[in-house]
Amino acid sequence: MKTHYDVVIVGSGLGGLVSAIILAKEGQSVCVLEKNNQYGGNLQIFVRNKTIFDTGVHYIGGLSKGQNLYQYFKYIDIIDDLNLKKLDENGFDIITFDNDVNEYRHAQGYENFIKVLVEQFPEEEPAIITYCDKLKETCDSFPLYNLKQGRPYFGDTSIFKLQAKGYINSLTNNKKLQAVLAGTNFLYAGDGERTPFYVHALTINSYIESAYRCINGGSQITMALIKKLKEYDGETYKHHDVIQFGFDDGKITSAICSNGKEIKGDLFISNIEPKLTLKLVGEDKFKKSYTNRVDKIES
Repeated sequence: MKTHYDVVIVGSGLGGLVSAIILAKEGQSVCVLEKNNQYGGNLQIFVRNKTIFDTGVHYIGGLSKGQNLYQYFKYIDIIDDLNLKKLDENGFDIITFDNDVNEYRHAQGYENFIKVLVEQFPEEEPAIITYCDKLKETCDSFPLYNLKQGRPYFGDTSIFKLQAKGYINSLTNNKKLQAVLAGTNFLYAGDGERTPFYVHALTINSYIESAYRCINGGSQITMALIKKLKEYDGETYKHHDVIQFGFDDGKITSAICSNGKEIKGDLFISNIEPKLTLKLVGEDKFKKSYTNRVDKIES
């Protein structure tokens, strides 16, 4: 371990490791610190009776050629290292209900998605088409989601205020279709009363575009990322639980770990829970209105 890095990243989740590779590719000396025994955050796995279970990422979307996650993974050069299986194009997710023998399928590809649902809800074709158009329109409002240049903030804040449940229910009075369209809320811990539609759209759109399962678990993404990071001379260290930061003249200069190690750097990136980040840095370093707002947000 060096005594000083250009960039120190706390947490080895997908965001932390991807950030590390991007910066290392640009010639920065990078170090990633992980408190646990496994790297990868939600990409971790566990094994029972020789069967692999994913703890967080069970399948991923947007991985067909030209789509958003494909482009990201292509840029950081791990796409060819992943062992993937495309899920059923006529039903990557299947929604079922008590006392209903029918299975309601979410298909891949917007044309196919519409076709499959219209077969089961023939009177609801306009609502299903409008729903799909709204998904795409919403995603187009976020340039980085589609790897395009553009303003990251919006003068019209209505996109953030539109609620997922309210919008879906406004499309149709068919309660079963409402439930089917909202059936993948578990993918992002959606809450009917609070989740905004843009969160629903950004998540569901990628799966409708394409849906893949990581054969042998999502941890292969972590292994590919770490392998690539090391090719660019980046470093990773587990069992390095950051418990506080060191300061000099109001700027963070080091990360201090529970094992006694102090890692110095010029730039620090947090890939851990925001509330914990504020506590580690020191809430007195931020405006009180900001810390209060973050503190009131449910994790």
